[in-house]
Amino acid sequence: MTMNKSNLVKFYSTYKLYIFPTVVGLSALFLILFVIYPQAVKLVTNQKKEGELVNKSEFLESKVLALESYDGEDLSRKLEYTLSAFPEEKDFGNVIGLLQQLAGQSGFNVSSIALGASSSKAKQESYEVKLEVTGAKALIQTLLSNLENSPRLIQVGGIEISSSSSQGTDVSLTISVLYSPILTNFGSIDSPLPQLSQQEEELISRLSRETSIVSGLPTNAALTPRGKVNPFE
Repeated sequence: MTMNKSNLVKFYSTYKLYIFPTVVGLSALFLILFVIYPQAVKLVTNQKKEGELVNKSEFLESKVLALESYDGEDLSRKLEYTLSAFPEEKDFGNVIGLLQQLAGQSGFNVSSIALGASSSKAKQESYEVKLEVTGAKALIQTLLSNLENSPRLIQVGGIEISSSSSQGTDVSLTISVLYSPILTNFGSIDSPLPQLSQQEEELISRLSRETSIVSGLPTNAALTPRGKVNPFE
């Protein structure tokens, strides 16, 4: 034991200048790897999360202020005009009444209206309407223009013109009436608020004018259906 102790003392005396720095270095390395570094990582992570929470809080506050600044009545009117042009359902009754009004406005009398097949493309749905009218041949372009500028989204897919008679020219139109289900997913709570572009604002203003004009027109187109209105019943 004495010899071992003596050798240990001798070893320490010989290498003490190296032993102490080594022990200190290893201790410092241990502290860095297992204490300081994990705490530093945790601190940085917490600061990052805190920054994200602050940014999210500021965003939500600005979103609340934006929502409070909206005019509820104005939004309701815009929604009404939009749904009147591109509704979520087929709405046969309003479509038939609208076509009668547009035909009468163009100087035509409605002979018959028949509903046709439905179709689907992407998120857009549509169904066909066969419209037969009688009027002056010179007013056909006016009729087509009024249909194309209708407050309801419709497309003229085909037109057939029969021989003229003393009562006028018989015109048969194939019209696609568009509609689409309302979106139900508007994003998460931290999604940006959708904004109407200038072009969309102008479109809604035009729809409001056209809707007012059409709704105020008298219905002078006499409807005399031939056969079933809905061929699928």
